[in-house]
Amino acid sequence: MGIRPHWIQQQPTAPTPTVADVPDFQITLPTSAYGQTIPVIWGLARLPAAYIWCAPILTVTSTHQEFWDTVTTTTSSLTARLRFARPLVPNSTWSLRKLYAAGKLIYDGTNGYRAKGLKFRFYDGRSTQGRDSAMVREEGETNVSAHRGYIDIVVENYDVFGFGSPPVFEAEVIQDGSDAVSVDSFQTFVSDAVETVAAIDVETDTWYGISNSAGLLRRFSTPLLREIYSIPINGLGRAYFGIDETVLRYFPELDRLLAVGGVPGPVGGIYPLLLDPVSGTSIAEAADSAGDPGQSVNAACALLIGNNGVMAMSSFHLGYMSLYIFTSTTISQVSISGTNWGGRGRPECFTPGAIRDDDADIWVCAGNSLWKMTVTATGLTTLLTEHVTFADAPIYAVWHDDDVIVWTDNAEVIRVDGTTGTVVWTKTVPYQIPTGSRSIASPDQNRLDDELYIQSTTEYYFTNLDTGLTRTIAKALEISSFRHVYDGLSETVITTDNVVAPLRRRFNAPGDGTLRNLADFLSDLMVYGGGFDPSEILTLNIDDQIQGAVIDVSGGVRDIARSICEPYSIAIFER
Repeated sequence: MGIRPHWIQQQPTAPTPTVADVPDFQITLPTSAYGQTIPVIWGLARLPAAYIWCAPILTVTSTHQEFWDTVTTTTSSLTARLRFARPLVPNSTWSLRKLYAAGKLIYDGTNGYRAKGLKFRFYDGRSTQGRDSAMVREEGETNVSAHRGYIDIVVENYDVFGFGSPPVFEAEVIQDGSDAVSVDSFQTFVSDAVETVAAIDVETDTWYGISNSAGLLRRFSTPLLREIYSIPINGLGRAYFGIDETVLRYFPELDRLLAVGGVPGPVGGIYPLLLDPVSGTSIAEAADSAGDPGQSVNAACALLIGNNGVMAMSSFHLGYMSLYIFTSTTISQVSISGTNWGGRGRPECFTPGAIRDDDADIWVCAGNSLWKMTVTATGLTTLLTEHVTFADAPIYAVWHDDDVIVWTDNAEVIRVDGTTGTVVWTKTVPYQIPTGSRSIASPDQNRLDDELYIQSTTEYYFTNLDTGLTRTIAKALEISSFRHVYDGLSETVITTDNVVAPLRRRFNAPGDGTLRNLADFLSDLMVYGGGFDPSEILTLNIDDQIQGAVIDVSGGVRDIARSICEPYSIAIFER
């Protein structure tokens, strides 16, 4: 009997995925459409920019595996100063309405739209204008001027790889528009108020809030001004009387909400917990953050080091300071201090600083000092130093450009060098951030650009983090001034109140291009462009109106005035 052969069929080898070649990015900067002539503008204008400074363009290509495919991602980060024009009227106030890149709208101040990743600063050239922070970091302060007298924009770390080369930017700017703010209410499914600070998800332009009275987790769309859903909070391990109004945060990397629940009574306390934002289920709950019943949250911050979260929190009554670590499924207490943070003083504010691969800095306002605390991804404190001591108690701080901006209980803002502790400048502010309960969100809950926003019952305040100077916009008395979170990149504020529906405040580009008197332009042209005394200029019976003007004053203002007046049949007389 012969042996029957057993054939083994070899499986075909899976083909190796083909990765497309990354196209070259051309780094040559475009030239100005105006050649060497810088246009002079008045009123409303849309015009292209010239690149007058550019940091080295960094192109980075990375790959990652998605199932069987290799995905290649390439970015080219552009940081550059763009010059658009010179105002006809020196020290006039200008605002940016729209910004385009290669003809594509990337910013619209009239409706709050901003392309993902776009960060810029607008300069209208006034005599008080300071140096740009990105240029100072790149070139050094002594090598950078303030570029006063011109309308410029500095874009910072903007990914322009998709354009194939640095694009031609265009801007629509407007002169002397009044500061405008639109205030709109959100449409809701239930009448219950949102009783926590808004936890913003910037990637989806949505936010979360909690109604303790109804036991609901709620999600809202910021651009649509609508509630998306309301779901019951379930699976809680303790009988909480509610979720703390100040602590709510959303982490898109983990798809989790971090909150703090309070339990009343002699065995009560405050307990951090993780919530599933889709189901409303409690995923994990931690130990009491304070060793004494009846405590409430005084200050908190949370951050991610890799995929691990770290949370610092202080209690109001006795000033305990606790550190927690969390993932998408767990949260646990690592340490808790003695009362008043072991004698250093009750922490009034925590703000994240530099975040590295394995650890991060947390800046703490406590007593009369600013403290620097370094914690690892496991919640271990490896460094704690008293960075600087003030005459007045620090109560709020923001990490900005490697320095710390500190607000005190004496209506002052102080910039402190993040390395040496040296005071860079001290400015007085027209408001006072209170200790304890406050309407302004914690530093890590806001998304700041170059200004801190805070509001009172009568005013909106914007404090520049580079200079310490504060601009003020009046507001209606009847509008709530309760809990508010500020997104500086979209200039949007979400306010939640225990009485009224949530509100969205949007600080738009001022003005709408309203027509202006032609006589005013002709007068400004002769006075500021031609050097005439205002008493030498007289305009009679000119009731025509224009939106704005773009001119080249090198041709002489008399000729410009004649070319403008001729189509209107306006006579010009000189003597």
